[in-house]
Amino acid sequence: MSTIKLIIFDLDDTLIHSNINYSEIRYQVAELFTPPLSNEFILKTPILELLKKLREVNSEKYDEGYRRIDKAEKEAIKTATVIQGAERIPLFLEKYDMHSIIFTNNSRSTVDLYLTRFSFLKEFEILTREDFNNPKPDPEGLIKIIERFDNESITRENAVYVGDSYIDAIAAYRANIRFVWFNSRDINPDLIPTLPYAILTDWSNFESILRKIT
Repeated sequence: MSTIKLIIFDLDDTLIHSNINYSEIRYQVAELFTPPLSNEFILKTPILELLKKLREVNSEKYDEGYRRIDKAEKEAIKTATVIQGAERIPLFLEKYDMHSIIFTNNSRSTVDLYLTRFSFLKEFEILTREDFNNPKPDPEGLIKIIERFDNESITRENAVYVGDSYIDAIAAYRANIRFVWFNSRDINPDLIPTLPYAILTDWSNFESILRKIT
């Protein structure tokens, strides 16, 4: 098993408790569809995939769908908090001489607001949904992030993605990289497509996980 050289982090509910109500956002976007979508489809479809489908069936309402998502993201920042221990992660990464990037489905303007509230995030390069053509769970972002490090011998075999959601897990699975599940909220583990390489319940045991994967 390869030594890990790159750790890619999700942001919401991995490093920051964002308090985003994902179900509510889904329904806000779903309201824009004619004819109405089934409740089952709404609940099982990632928010940004709903937005993509909205563009396909009613492009005139796409901007309103995007505005609703963006507004909900920014509202959530007002009550967001750092997940305990996350602010010490840059020190651990320096100790183990690892590369790191944050990759989030948030917008760039939302990330800019996060940076004004949580200074430790400035230690990371942060990539957003606007940096790629396809958001998670599409693997494009993860694959292109790894390709950026070609000259430093970073490959899919020595990279991991740390995230909290089944969308993160699916993206890692499709990109063929190891997934570390940050189990910070109640999700159905059956939605995770492959056994996580490791499971974190908080950041207090992050260093022990780093020892394991190095």
